[in-house]
Amino acid sequence: MTATIMDEYILPVLTRYIDQYRWSFCMAARLINRYYGTEYTQKQLKQLYKRNQ
Repeated sequence: MTATIMDEYILPVLTRYIDQYRWSFCMAARLINRYYGTEYTQKQLKQLYKRNQ
């Protein structure tokens, strides 16, 4: 998976959902996809999260 411009906007939100709120990747994927109109899978979000830690 290559980084996109959208990833730059999503990463801070994803990090907040996972680190601060302790939400699951399933919940994070649903909210991010709904808000940003994307179609990320849980697996893609996990890869994005791990790649940027």
